[in-house]
Amino acid sequence: MESFFNVPFALLHLSTLLTFFLLVVMVRTRNKKALHYFSIYTDLTIFLWCAASLAEQYAIREFNYTGMFFVNCSFTAVAFVSVFIFFLGYSFSHVDTKINRLLYLLFVIPVVCVALIWTNDYHHLYFIRYSPINSEMQKGIVLLLHPFFSYTLIVLGLMQLIRFSVRNSGFFSKQSLLIILGTIIPLTVDAVYISNIVTFPVYFEPISFSIAVICFIISIYRFNFLSIVPVALQTIVDHISDSYLVLNEQLEITDFNRTFSESFAGIAVVRRKMPLPRIFVPDLSESTAQFVENLINAVKENKPSKSEVHIIEKSYDKYFIVEITPVISNGALVCTIILFKDITEQKRDAELIARTQLALIESEHMASLGQLVGGIAHNLKTPIMSVSGGLEGLSDLIDEYEESIGDENVTVEDHREIAGEMRVWISKMRDYISYMSDVISTVKGQAVNLTASMTDSFTLRELLKRVEILMNHELKRYSCRLEVHCDLEMNSELRGEINSFVQVINNLIINSIEAYEGREGVIEFNISGDGQGVLFQVKDYGSGMTDEVKSKLFKEMITTKAKNGTGLGLYMSYSTITGRFGGKMWFESVRGMGTSFYIMIPAAKLEDNS
Repeated sequence: MESFFNVPFALLHLSTLLTFFLLVVMVRTRNKKALHYFSIYTDLTIFLWCAASLAEQYAIREFNYTGMFFVNCSFTAVAFVSVFIFFLGYSFSHVDTKINRLLYLLFVIPVVCVALIWTNDYHHLYFIRYSPINSEMQKGIVLLLHPFFSYTLIVLGLMQLIRFSVRNSGFFSKQSLLIILGTIIPLTVDAVYISNIVTFPVYFEPISFSIAVICFIISIYRFNFLSIVPVALQTIVDHISDSYLVLNEQLEITDFNRTFSESFAGIAVVRRKMPLPRIFVPDLSESTAQFVENLINAVKENKPSKSEVHIIEKSYDKYFIVEITPVISNGALVCTIILFKDITEQKRDAELIARTQLALIESEHMASLGQLVGGIAHNLKTPIMSVSGGLEGLSDLIDEYEESIGDENVTVEDHREIAGEMRVWISKMRDYISYMSDVISTVKGQAVNLTASMTDSFTLRELLKRVEILMNHELKRYSCRLEVHCDLEMNSELRGEINSFVQVINNLIINSIEAYEGREGVIEFNISGDGQGVLFQVKDYGSGMTDEVKSKLFKEMITTKAKNGTGLGLYMSYSTITGRFGGKMWFESVRGMGTSFYIMIPAAKLEDNS
């Protein structure tokens, strides 16, 4: 009788116990998926194979039993091992898809084999003569052919396990090495057993397959016995450079990347199996604690979400876009992926751009002020000289009047003539002073209220008067002429802030002046109206625009003046018309023939006060 204390027999006991223990653990797992079930079925067949082989050895050793019952039980389990290994590999590599129902036809062959095994005495298609020693066994036609089917399925299943594991976690990862080891052991034992290179007990086969299955299951679930998400579910996040966490249904960390540890250093310490709330350090600020609470609540809702978060702690100030993505398979939650995209640099760049834009806007305002100041001297020069001349005239008349006092030759008519001349000069000076007052008021309004946003109203007469005063100097300076055509009543009133609208019209006129490139030219300013509102047109016959400029106009700050321009003028004009006046602005331009800019103000902004 063979000793009960030899190593192979001890290994058979150990294999039976381990497969049984693993079976109990997997059966007690909640929320099972296809991968869980095929892991259970594969382990169950190996356990039955080991248990039947163990029972056979005890029956032989204790009772000299030579019957076929335990042998038939062993081969029954063997018939299904290859199919379940194939489905184990398939479900591992297709964890998020349903299994094709046609694949279940593979069970037909093992079912037929089981029927032939238990009825072998009537046809001997499976065994002609059974022997525990392979070289002495006479196999039937079915047993000779069945290995081709079995090993084909086993190889396909093992290939899926290895391929998917290597692709996701690398060839030298613990998972891949375990699967490869589990593949080599049974195939080597079977090859040696079939070729009769070494003689060993027949129960070496279930031992080798039990080791293989244990390796597979442990590797698939990464050493935690079904307590975390399979590696296959981490395919999407394994190559993401942003920070991420993967949570199971109990909100425990099942995976994370080094980027997360580095990005959240100082406020979070993460390890696998830790509950999500515990990864953050204590004594967080109220805002960060609120973020953690919101994050946990969002994960519990099992709904995709995306939000921007600003986390401020001691020596920590970062912005993140947080995306929460539940992974659902067959209607059940598999895991939750939380992706943290660090946008701190983008935020700082945006703030820098905003500051730069404000500086450019301020520069544009200063340029506008420069134009205003440049025009003041021209607009005030003539009336000041006229007033000065009037004062000299009055002074001469006063001297003449003083000399006439007591002169008997000076008649009453002479006194009246002197008084009349004084009134003429005073009248002229009053007009000049009124004109200067208008210039000062206009310039002051533009200078102080360039960025005004208050609601106001103005008439077309006021608009044209201000445009004429402010543009007079520029037009004369560049030898251009402004022709105004207005089809509406001059008292027609527009709702809005006049200084903003004047700035827009001035920008368009200045662009038209520059379109002539120093040549004399005519600029048409046409105003018309219909039921929809009032239409303004500023038209020139200058150089026109290139296709590149036209494609970008109003969409970004673009200039044709190289370093002398900021591109803000038209950009701000478009924003003013659409934002403050609720209107529309567009243009038509032909290279070499000129450009027309159009502004349409809705009828709601127009009132007729005629």
